[in-house]
Amino acid sequence: MSESPKVPEHLVKYQKLFDEHLKFVDKFGQAVLNGHLIIESALDNILDLIFFHTEHVRDARLGFNQKVQLARAIALRKNKLAPWTLILSVNAVRNEISHNLEGEKRTKKAEQLRRLYLNGISENKRERFKDAGDEVIAYFACLECVGFLGTLEHDTRALRGHVDALDAMLNPEAERIRPKST
Repeated sequence: MSESPKVPEHLVKYQKLFDEHLKFVDKFGQAVLNGHLIIESALDNILDLIFFHTEHVRDARLGFNQKVQLARAIALRKNKLAPWTLILSVNAVRNEISHNLEGEKRTKKAEQLRRLYLNGISENKRERFKDAGDEVIAYFACLECVGFLGTLEHDTRALRGHVDALDAMLNPEAERIRPKST
């Protein structure tokens, strides 16, 4: 077996950071990052249903917050519900994790996510989860967000069906514009 090459002195501090941060799995960070990816995927599915020419939306290279606000704008009677704040909180934690390995800001954003999640669930659930670890709270908070967005996607798909039926009636000879398969 060959010996590892010696790390140049000016890079030792970065190797130590890698060694320190990669020797264990950050379950909280993993839950937030993966949850965020799934939430963003659900948002993309909703946007694909809302817009007729999604290539223009993709070309706009919208950020997460912009996608949230567009999805929220189509959410008939659901635009002011608590899960939107939870979704934005997951994003704030994700941004902090993505830009800082640790620190007070990350802790505060994790506490905010915990508070929002616990305040939005039943008293019975709140009692069960009050002492849960941050990774458990992040997992269930993200699951709550995806459940909410899944329902919104379902509603938006139904709305799109009505719009497509109306378009077919008004423009019977025109080629149908199909939403991207989600």
